[in-house]
Amino acid sequence: MNPKTKNLLIRTLAGAVYIALMITAVFVFPMMPVLLCLAACIGIFELSKLTSGPTDHVGRIVLSAAAIAQFALILQYGIQKSSFFYNAATFTLTGFLFSIPLILMCIGMLMTIAELFRCRPLSVEHIGTALFGYFWIILPLGFVAVMTRICPQVVFAFFLMIWAYDTFAYLGGSLYGRNKMCERISPKKTWEGTVTGLVLTIVLAMILPSIPYFAQVHAPLWNWAVYAIITVVFATFGDLIESVFKRRADVKDSGHIMPGHGGILDRFDSMLLSALPALLFALFVMILK
Repeated sequence: MNPKTKNLLIRTLAGAVYIALMITAVFVFPMMPVLLCLAACIGIFELSKLTSGPTDHVGRIVLSAAAIAQFALILQYGIQKSSFFYNAATFTLTGFLFSIPLILMCIGMLMTIAELFRCRPLSVEHIGTALFGYFWIILPLGFVAVMTRICPQVVFAFFLMIWAYDTFAYLGGSLYGRNKMCERISPKKTWEGTVTGLVLTIVLAMILPSIPYFAQVHAPLWNWAVYAIITVVFATFGDLIESVFKRRADVKDSGHIMPGHGGILDRFDSMLLSALPALLFALFVMILK
């Protein structure tokens, strides 16, 4: 078999398995926290390699423990019933929000204590990078898991828009991309591809409410259009942020866990920065209106 054909086949199969797992997890709540916890732990190790040391062995352990604790709490909140909240979804969200400052405090405390025992001066960079890892990887993926419990329709739509944008932007850039968007960071990203991806993703988002499953959200078309715009804009910046890390580390991919796709951060980069703003908009404007 031709090497290019073989690589394309491997990439397609790996992508199909990834998409199938994520879609299945939308409909099976306990599956989503488990999958995203695993993704977060692997992403932490990839971040450690990309930052060339600031998040070192101690930081990996602390952040991995924080990820496991965060997703364990989400799983526990999601399956419990409580008379103090009107339903399990609200209980999940409230418990998640209360857990954030506690986990952040633990990360900061443990990293600061670890710095005291190093054979070099106290490094604020180690502590800061560990906290960044929480905000960039663990927190957004945790919120995706929470939103799957609250309203799986908007999470499914979020995934579809991310995947559609990546595909449409790639096709638009390949066919008629001329003007580089940010050549020093991502030489292949063009304005033509980005605009194509944005426009077609908005069209897709406005088609979704015509499907009975997504119509259950009961949101007007303009809500879906804004949802798509927020998702795409922040997804673009998320992709560029990861490109900065890879360029600094002088690597093509963040890892090699997904054949043909690179690492977890390569696959989730668009989602990491867009999850919080997009899903918060969906929660407060489209769901709790």
